[in-house]
Amino acid sequence: MITTTQRTTRILATAVAMALGTLLSVPAASSVAVTPAAVAKTVATTAATTATSSGTSAADEKAAKKKAAKKAKALAAKKAAKKAKAKLKRLKAKAAAAPALKLGDTGASVRRLKKLLLKTGYWIPSVSSTYTATTAQAVLALQKSLGFTRDSKVGKEEWLALFQGRLPKATKHKGWVFEVDLSKQVMMRTHNGKVTLVFNVSTGSNQIYYLNGTAHRATTPKGTFRISRKIDGMRHAALGTLYRPQYFRSDGYAIHGSPSIPAYPASHGCVRVSNSAIDFLWTKAGRLDYGSKVSIHQ
Repeated sequence: MITTTQRTTRILATAVAMALGTLLSVPAASSVAVTPAAVAKTVATTAATTATSSGTSAADEKAAKKKAAKKAKALAAKKAAKKAKAKLKRLKAKAAAAPALKLGDTGASVRRLKKLLLKTGYWIPSVSSTYTATTAQAVLALQKSLGFTRDSKVGKEEWLALFQGRLPKATKHKGWVFEVDLSKQVMMRTHNGKVTLVFNVSTGSNQIYYLNGTAHRATTPKGTFRISRKIDGMRHAALGTLYRPQYFRSDGYAIHGSPSIPAYPASHGCVRVSNSAIDFLWTKAGRLDYGSKVSIHQ
């Protein structure tokens, strides 16, 4: 690689050579005197001309490199798009060949489904060959997250999503956070903005209910909270029974277990998860505990 100093030296050397050549070629009878001043002037003029030529060449070279890099980038993007298209085609064919599954089904395909659910990040307690109620909860979580029909049945669309490893998007929170998406009706356990697990939930139905003769609307509060109270057992409250609740507000809002987690909002305002899911969340691996951050958004 030629440095700036080397380039300057070469320009001056060339200029001197050209200047001397010009002056020496002047006929003897000429009235032009070959003086040191004349030599210096000729050298300066020649050097300026040579430098300008060199500068133009450097600019042209830079432009050519930039053009080549842009062309290479476009070619790489085109190649990547072609590769992605071919991969999607293969995965679609693979999904089309996979069997439709529903609650109660058994066999190797169910085991394969449950492995994919767990690997992708849709929580299930264990892998077996039977399509159980907890399997249905995980499938519902997937369907809610990606905008599919909420029927807990597995078809080509669900298989393809699992083959692609698709998950809902988390917000930009630092550390461990339990994000409840009211629109999707799922709870995501995230770490530094990355989804690690997804749970099916049911939140406030937005319906009017009465407590001690007073009308209330069943809404789940939005905002960022912390787990401040826990009850390891059944909590029999005025509005129903809560299994192993972990409260994120002092006025009774909690994440708790329930035998009924439908595909739509149905609670009085709490965040319902399945009983098996809350059992997991209470464990060290589940990470829901005193001080845990709970972010609820639309």
